[in-house]
Amino acid sequence: MHLTRPPTLLTLLLPQALAAPRPWPWSFTNTTSAVDPTSTDLEMPHDSSAATDITNTTLSASSNGPYICQYAYPSDMTVVNSRYPDYSHHLHQAHSFFMLRRQVAELGEVATRVQFTDLPAAESNTTCRLEFILPREDTQRISGENPTFNVYSVERAPGARATWETYEGNDNNVTVFGVQNGEPQALAQIRSAGGVAALGQTICNDTMTFQMGMKYDVEPDAMPNYWRFSNVAPPAMPTQGFRIVWGC
Repeated sequence: MHLTRPPTLLTLLLPQALAAPRPWPWSFTNTTSAVDPTSTDLEMPHDSSAATDITNTTLSASSNGPYICQYAYPSDMTVVNSRYPDYSHHLHQAHSFFMLRRQVAELGEVATRVQFTDLPAAESNTTCRLEFILPREDTQRISGENPTFNVYSVERAPGARATWETYEGNDNNVTVFGVQNGEPQALAQIRSAGGVAALGQTICNDTMTFQMGMKYDVEPDAMPNYWRFSNVAPPAMPTQGFRIVWGC
């Protein structure tokens, strides 16, 4: 008599397990475009500046429990210009546009105010980290001998008016919160390590405001230090620019 052994759970699941594909790593290819530091015609992506992404999860090695990384993107970005010290309107009517320019003082300087709102309150004693996701090379304009910029943490009310007169980067006594090296070799190193730079961290506050400006002058006849791009937040792609991270 021929006996048939009933199938076990392992034999039923094994073929499906072996057939399941591995997740494919996400990647993209950067391309380089010509630099025109005198032009301001840059196409604006979908403005999703208020989006918050909490999809990434890491595990704590000590507790084996999940720590959810929570991300907040700028609620407003305002470009200010030393040639128009009281001007506070948004360039191209965009609230996610970043531009820095510096040559020498008498030839004008451009800085940017970046503000985040609806963050954890200071009483929560939560640490917030300011990160910079390098823009794709085909979505930015960058030039100059050394387009390195300083980041200053300032106290401002939500939606407060931003002008060159309120920019604190020209005060010799102001504290630098962080520095982003703009030299090509430094940027290449960041891209090779994932493309995200940590600019600094501090205790969270409901509203966190940063001012950013070029660190160095250049000779009057040289190409100015210049950097511009649009901040892009999820669900728009590719995500790039500034974000606040906490919870992990």
